[in-house]
Amino acid sequence: MGDEVTGSATPQPPEAGGTISAEEYTLAMRRVVSPVAVITAAHGGERNGLTATAICSATTEPPTVLVCINREASALRLVDGAGSFAVNFLSETQSDIARAFSTRGLAGETRLRLGSWTTLVTGVPVLTGAVSTFDCVVAESIPVGTHQILLGRVVGVTSGEDSALLYRDGFFRRVAPE
Repeated sequence: MGDEVTGSATPQPPEAGGTISAEEYTLAMRRVVSPVAVITAAHGGERNGLTATAICSATTEPPTVLVCINREASALRLVDGAGSFAVNFLSETQSDIARAFSTRGLAGETRLRLGSWTTLVTGVPVLTGAVSTFDCVVAESIPVGTHQILLGRVVGVTSGEDSALLYRDGFFRRVAPE
């Protein structure tokens, strides 16, 4: 009798599909500050990329990043074809690059005219002057809803000293000086 709880029901998990709308979810996620990155890929002589904020470190052993890409993004075809991609975390001075890579319909080479690009291990474009870059081979690709979750094993890395570009409420932001 001492461990028994009376008058309370056992909590039940929510029904599949949840009870919130996509709009409610989007509004709540827009309140979360996220780093801004450009995901780049190259395959068959074509280079392209996209701006993303759904990125994080997955593991350090082995070094792995997690990236979520909408399945309609043209760059995803290049990632799938080559089996590699790069994550370029932008500095607060690179918002023009973020805008270019988030503008629908721009050709990859048009986007890549902004900034200075090089390669590391996989041959994927890597942005010079980014806060950090991670050159990755696809370790796993998982379809979830409208997106593809990519786990990329990091095979090359660069890092700098600049402050990161941030995203919140639909705007690119900077860290306020102390």
